[in-house]
Amino acid sequence: MKLLPALILTVLATNVTLADTLNHQVTEQIKSLTDNFEKVPITITGNQKIVTKASFRPPIEITIVARTDSTNIRMGYAADQVIFNWELNPDELRVDGGPANGDHQPGKGRIPVNKNVTIRWVVTQDGQQIFVNDDLRFEHHGDYARLNNPISIFSGAGSTVTVSSIKTKPL
Repeated sequence: MKLLPALILTVLATNVTLADTLNHQVTEQIKSLTDNFEKVPITITGNQKIVTKASFRPPIEITIVARTDSTNIRMGYAADQVIFNWELNPDELRVDGGPANGDHQPGKGRIPVNKNVTIRWVVTQDGQQIFVNDDLRFEHHGDYARLNNPISIFSGAGSTVTVSSIKTKPL
């Protein structure tokens, strides 16, 4: 099989196997984080942040299963941070950085406390969508073609965030 050089570079740059790329396999990322956490689920507090070792290019689907004890599940990939349950206004979904910088969404940020939610972040070369428990919370059209970032999850404003899973699937 003859492979295009761009495909080979993408696979090497992201640490995703060639088989995963060709077969659109779902890959659990939580066991290969940059910090050495001992067990899953991972609990993060204060200024802690979990970041995947691999960086990813669109198109990709990222699925995160997490919960907060109060405020602030923050995640980064196509934005510096997307914030659910923001401490200053839990109903507002905050989007800071990236092509959608400042496109905050009133009424779309609240998630339940002390209950796992499934956040699905779909990023293509020309847009992104964010779903919480299959409910579309955010959509933006813009230029995402040059993204090559790791995935990060972090807390804020004194919250404790528990992360059970971070899965990626090339689209």
